[in-house]
Amino acid sequence: MPPADAAEPAEHRCPSAPTVTVLTPDPVDVPAVCDGAWRAIGFLAAAGLQPPEGARIELVERMPEGLRDNSAGCYIRGARRILLLRYAAFAQRGHWFGLAVDRGLYRSAAAHEMAHAVVGCHADLYLPGPAHEYVAYVTMFATMDPAVRERVLARFPGTGFDSVMQINPTVYFLDPLQFGAEAWRHYLRQPDRAAWLREVVAGRAVPEMQLDVPR
Repeated sequence: MPPADAAEPAEHRCPSAPTVTVLTPDPVDVPAVCDGAWRAIGFLAAAGLQPPEGARIELVERMPEGLRDNSAGCYIRGARRILLLRYAAFAQRGHWFGLAVDRGLYRSAAAHEMAHAVVGCHADLYLPGPAHEYVAYVTMFATMDPAVRERVLARFPGTGFDSVMQINPTVYFLDPLQFGAEAWRHYLRQPDRAAWLREVVAGRAVPEMQLDVPR
């Protein structure tokens, strides 16, 4: 039998999120990816942001050139493609968010990328990249198991953004993981969190700034 790496990829429909399919030659990763997608869709639907009619998460051995070495996935806006490392490639990193890699963290990475896809079906292509990342990180933290979330936040201390002006490309590119933790803390302070997320996605909350790079 050929190794999984040499097998042809197949589409696997997520039972819990039937609008989502996972493209991979090895179905062992599908349950965690589907669980992450389902959690992200549920969280954002509760905020009034429905998922795309169809989404496919492509599991790959490596990220495209030009991304950070610690990137676990990416969302290609123009093509509306979701790419996520296969678990074996993700696990080779050893750590993510300062914690030892496990299937729970992998599920969170899937939730993050699925959130990008939900935002992508509601937002203009010119929505600032940090706004996309803000919603994706908020979704990721919201759908993490609470004990894991607390361990991650302890490794990235802070008080949250003081102003939307801090939700900018420079802050994000300096340290994406710290950006994510601060986004979550900022989100928790919003009096109407669901309405706030809709404002972010609509492009009415985060200002567009120079150095922004579409994802």
